[in-house]
Amino acid sequence: MEEQVKNASWDHFVRIHEDLCNGCVLCMKVCPAKAIRVRGGHVARTEGLCIDCGECMRVCPRGAVKAITTGSRKIDRPTAVAIISPVLYTQFGEDITPGDIYEAVKGLGFMDVVEQAEVMAQYVKALELYIREKGKSRDAPRPLISPVCPVVVRLIAYRFPSLLKNVVPIITPRELSAREARKKIAEQRGVDPEEVRVYHVTPCAAKMISIKRPVLMERSYLDGAIGISTIYPEVLRELKARKEKKGEANARNRMVEWAASGGEIDNMEEGNLLAVSGMQETIRYLERIEMGLLESIDYVEFRACGEGCIGGPLTVADKYQAKYTIRKLGRRQRQGLQADVAQVEERYKSGWFFTHWEPRPIGHREQTLPLAEAIRRQEQVEKLRRALPGKECGACGSPDCATFAEDVVDERASISECVFLKRPREKGESG
Repeated sequence: MEEQVKNASWDHFVRIHEDLCNGCVLCMKVCPAKAIRVRGGHVARTEGLCIDCGECMRVCPRGAVKAITTGSRKIDRPTAVAIISPVLYTQFGEDITPGDIYEAVKGLGFMDVVEQAEVMAQYVKALELYIREKGKSRDAPRPLISPVCPVVVRLIAYRFPSLLKNVVPIITPRELSAREARKKIAEQRGVDPEEVRVYHVTPCAAKMISIKRPVLMERSYLDGAIGISTIYPEVLRELKARKEKKGEANARNRMVEWAASGGEIDNMEEGNLLAVSGMQETIRYLERIEMGLLESIDYVEFRACGEGCIGGPLTVADKYQAKYTIRKLGRRQRQGLQADVAQVEERYKSGWFFTHWEPRPIGHREQTLPLAEAIRRQEQVEKLRRALPGKECGACGSPDCATFAEDVVDERASISECVFLKRPREKGESG
């Protein structure tokens, strides 16, 4: 399910292996960006803008879709820093503590291993300050949207660009952790910060594109990503090799709850908050926000994967089993990790948390056309769409009739590829 990156200039990092594909169209039908085509009933190809969500990976019965990451073998670990996703702590069952897992990762030879817990606690307080500040303004967009899920951010930039203004311009915990780790190690070792390589241990197929082509930042503080499914066997071997387990059992201190849907807002003390997970639910709620139907909500935590990041395509454990592990670990918790409020307020005022970058829409052909031509194109698409049968069958090689109409107008497909329009013509010719 995962491979190593070969070309850093790629514009997406979820790839279809044509030699394994039989053209079944399952991936094409679930793609939220409508980026996949299956022409002539042959093999699936990515022809549009891929947001690297990994939905195609989930449904492919032949394992033909792979996520591309930095991998593990290509990394010079003695000179590399690993930023751990809390999801890793949910992959080994309730009997293995987060502390044991952290120590096991440290045993894999990285220069340093960094947890996100402290930064997450500070992020939440900064987020509360931002929500409170925007709540006083009548002109502020509502609801505000979490910047944490890279799939949701790219989905918004592609399909819901009017909602980019709703996305909170606070740097995500993984990026804040990478920035501070890079700075700290560079100072300790007396080297240029650019010489320090920082990698995210992730459950997410979209981390590579968010690093190489970020939407909310000018550039990422991370250098690459390692899939949890890649590093899992090594961590498991290290755990088995450790005779004495001295790991800290307190799950809360490591923000393990962030791994599941609702974990982000669970740490917030005020506001009308909502947590939504799963691709179809995410799209449905973004549509409602676009129509102005959720203005009573202050903040929405979106996660594209079902049940949150524990449902990511690069995980190992079943998402429901991982959710149970979070609950069991949470029952053993002591007092939760608390941020230094005075420090957060000082950093907030100084701009320490903010991206200082204006996100832009991505990928729409009509956005690159002159206005008159874009209007003419849309009129042609609508005219053709009304002439199509609306079967949404995918037999033409496009995911639905509306997308097929766009493909024909853009000369990427022929109207003759619609089997329902072809049949009446064939009957007329034979008669």
